Amino acid sequence: MAKMQLDLSKEEGKIVEVYKLVHDLKTKQEAIKRMILYFEAEIKPKKLNNKDYFQV
Repeated sequence: MAKMQLDLSKEEGKIVEVYKLVHDLKTKQEAIKRMILYFEAEIKPKKLNNKDYFQV
């Protein structure tokens, strides 16, 4: 598990706090974890095409 320490601006802190309250969460950490689930990441090679990359 990756551990992070975030320095949130005043506005960012307010957004996380509102999300936490709306979803009845106990900590800002829980709120941030839930907020992250709205995103998806996909990693692709920059200089290889799919045919070469996935070839076994």
